[in-house]
Amino acid sequence: MRTVTKLSLAALCGLGLPLPAVAADLAAPKVMPVEAKAPDPLIGFSFGSRYQTDYNFRGVSQSNLQGSYQTFFEAQFLNNFAYAGFATYQTRLPTRPDMEFDLVAGIRPTFGKLAFDLGILYYFYPNETRLFNADGITPFTTANTDYYEAAGKVLYTATDALTLGANVFFSPNFLGTHANSTYASGTAAYLLPATLFPFLPEAYAGGFSLSSEVGYFFLGSAKSSATGAFGSTAPGRFPSFNLPSYLYGNVGLSYTYKNITLDVRYHDTDLDKRQCAALTGDFRQLTNGGTSKWCGEAVIGSITFQTSTAAPGIYAEPGGLLNLFR
Repeated sequence: MRTVTKLSLAALCGLGLPLPAVAADLAAPKVMPVEAKAPDPLIGFSFGSRYQTDYNFRGVSQSNLQGSYQTFFEAQFLNNFAYAGFATYQTRLPTRPDMEFDLVAGIRPTFGKLAFDLGILYYFYPNETRLFNADGITPFTTANTDYYEAAGKVLYTATDALTLGANVFFSPNFLGTHANSTYASGTAAYLLPATLFPFLPEAYAGGFSLSSEVGYFFLGSAKSSATGAFGSTAPGRFPSFNLPSYLYGNVGLSYTYKNITLDVRYHDTDLDKRQCAALTGDFRQLTNGGTSKWCGEAVIGSITFQTSTAAPGIYAEPGGLLNLFR
């Protein structure tokens, strides 16, 4: 927010300006030249990093209920109309990939209060190892879980404080199982008024927000070519089997100060522990009766650092980020 400072007549006198001239200026203000507007940038960048106490993807742990370090980078073209980027996630999945590496590209057209995001995402899991059952022959996981999704999102800025959204993601080959998947969700975010936090200095009181998401993940039938996917133990050539569709939701409180965001969020699904094992291929189901805890209730904390050429935040201040470490 910009602060407009008005000079009083007494202050002007102190600066040595003659009062008659000041009075004339107040009566007939001069027309100042229009400030030249800088052209919109053709290319910009956004990047950052995050630590989560558990990497939760649509209600399912991707890091075995443990912490996950993450990074992201995005290049934005034509004043953020088009974009391309990548993200990395520390994972602990059954096929033991080195990480999850996501590639993303798309466009972001805006129409008044509506902002759209139409893109494609590719999920890549390098150096996977296929797991087999105790016989050493029957596959326990797919050989390759890489897949892509088409994504459509829209955000509606209802007020300065309230934002509503809707999202749809579709893949014809979810996690390499050749099963169709569609995830649809609605979101809401509300910026809490600073007056709720009178015990905080004004500069810090306005960064709290509540947000929530409720979605349904429609999952189809894994094809027989995805032999042994996600815990199927049938001998021979494996038949198709239905992956469990499920309801997912989260709600959380976030605090943002310049480039730093702290978030505490509750996640849950309606999957039971056996459905969770069938969906995830959690390797512990081999010894715990075919169940998994990866899809249950979870309270997850995260800290995110992000900056961009459009909103440099702490980089805009003298000394920038370096001052924090001295």
